[in-house]
Amino acid sequence: MEAWHAMAVMSAGMLKFLFSPIVSYQFGHNYLETVLLTGLGGGLGMLIFFRGGQQVLEWFRKRSLRRRAEAVAQGKPAKRVFTRSNRMIVRLKGMYGLYGVAFILTPILSVPLTALVAAKYFRHDERTLPALLSAVVVWSFLLSALWKFTD
Repeated sequence: MEAWHAMAVMSAGMLKFLFSPIVSYQFGHNYLETVLLTGLGGGLGMLIFFRGGQQVLEWFRKRSLRRRAEAVAQGKPAKRVFTRSNRMIVRLKGMYGLYGVAFILTPILSVPLTALVAAKYFRHDERTLPALLSAVVVWSFLLSALWKFTD
């Protein structure tokens, strides 16, 4: 197994997890190599984007509070923005909780977006990172098997 092939599969796992097994199989990897590489890439991506997302979201929260305080000081009403996707994510969070978000969004969205959603809504729950990593492992096995048999 060439190192750059492994890095390409892991990068695909970090960014668009759903299609990373296809990349692995195109490089000629077997099922176990595919599970290992997609799992490592997705797990590393979850760690990076969850921790980085916490920092970025905290910065945005402080900026929003500062701007809101400035608007109130000027006598302007504070704005609230609810988009269609915000409503869907909040509904998903309410219906399925942390594990639902981790296991449903990981293959559908992408690793970075799932990690950011988890960092936004579940950053204070110590189960968040283990749930995200567990979702990556489970989906790595499932997607690798699915793409193997459709090949």
